[in-house]
Amino acid sequence: MERGRVPLVQQPIDALPSMLSVYPERIAKAMREAALRPTTVTGRMSGYHMGWLDERGNPRARPTGKLIRPSLCLWACEACGGDADAAIGAATAVEWVHNFTLVHDDIQDGDRNRHGRATVWAVWGVAQGINAGDALHALAFRALAEGMAEPERTMRAVSALSTATLEVVEGQCLDLSLEGRVQIPLRAYLRMVRAKTGALLSVGLVMGAIAAGAPERIVQRFRRAGYLLGLAFQMRDDWLGTWGDPTLTGKSSAGDVGRRKASFPLVAAYHALPSQKQRRLLEAFAERTDEATQEIRTLLHEAGGAELTLSAPLRFAEKSIDVVSSCGVRAPFLDAYREMATYVASRSR
Repeated sequence: MERGRVPLVQQPIDALPSMLSVYPERIAKAMREAALRPTTVTGRMSGYHMGWLDERGNPRARPTGKLIRPSLCLWACEACGGDADAAIGAATAVEWVHNFTLVHDDIQDGDRNRHGRATVWAVWGVAQGINAGDALHALAFRALAEGMAEPERTMRAVSALSTATLEVVEGQCLDLSLEGRVQIPLRAYLRMVRAKTGALLSVGLVMGAIAAGAPERIVQRFRRAGYLLGLAFQMRDDWLGTWGDPTLTGKSSAGDVGRRKASFPLVAAYHALPSQKQRRLLEAFAERTDEATQEIRTLLHEAGGAELTLSAPLRFAEKSIDVVSSCGVRAPFLDAYREMATYVASRSR
């Protein structure tokens, strides 16, 4: 450990970081004002996905989620000396894109439930689910185009978000292609996660910095910090998908093991096992029985269990904090980022 660095705590943190109490109310208000009318089919489906409406289009009292990505966008703008209002369009845009990917991911993964509710496609069918995701995607770029005052910064933000969206789609393609395979190099897993998860966390920071008029060197450092934070986020998400409490995570008790996902604990376990047990893991991975799933869990335990991959997200979070620290942001903003990064790498849900 470098001299002067405070190690991040290695246990779940349930209290939300201050960043998620400062910005979400403003973001949620802007998103609700920009939402499609519930009298339209796309408005009803997208509002349902966001948790604002029930299946019939009636209002439903439910928070809009943690809003991590757009909160990072507003934080980046203020950390670079800007007014958060200048980045509100960019912040809502990144959250609309995130939700567009969730609607389509549910279809591709065959998930019929999300956070205790039927998914959009499970209610309206696959074809309409695709339409709902497309509508959310369109909302993102409308919000971005209308929400930033300076044309040059708007165009840079549009380019950044378009590139990030392409990265996310590529990451999802990689994720689907790796499903059912566990003997992949760690670099292949990291490449997939960098695109699938890191791109949107990164572009939130990037667009916030752009909205503030930050110099390009700072924009690029924020870009790197976001990718590193994305690795921490997904590694922790994968850990929760294997070892987390389903009553907290809202995920199936079968988890990523039952779905044979190429998650971080499974990939790491494969490389930690001796060759004979690697073969056993491959054989069990190829089967879709309860017995095979139990065999996989046994081998995970033999490879090191939950402790094997517990600290990896924290290491990437520390790297992300170091990059932000190198940008010279003022202490209160750095403290807020450190708190957020620790939460991302340690959360229990």
